[in-house]
Amino acid sequence: MAKRTPELKRIVRRYRAQIEKMGIQPTRILLYGSQAAGAPREGSDIDLIIISSDWKKYNQRQRLELLGIASARILESVHAQGFTPDEIKRKKIAPFWEQIIKEQAVAV
Repeated sequence: MAKRTPELKRIVRRYRAQIEKMGIQPTRILLYGSQAAGAPREGSDIDLIIISSDWKKYNQRQRLELLGIASARILESVHAQGFTPDEIKRKKIAPFWEQIIKEQAVAV
């Protein structure tokens, strides 16, 4: 399971602060991928799912653009996806993401 190192926590806090400055208030942030599995390699990125009702006013391209800008602003390798709570609840996301959220993602 995820080893939440102080460095990982610091990066996630900085990332969250950036997306909040952009008007996105996360209700949950989930970690997945090698960091969540506790097996990151040197240079591994940080894979996050940002859940927020604020995403409803953005299409998928716009969400990815905002999330990418936030990553660039903190100068860290963060790869993130944004979903609304409703999209997850009503399964309006790709089965791949449903499986990640159900089986691999951990709250940070």
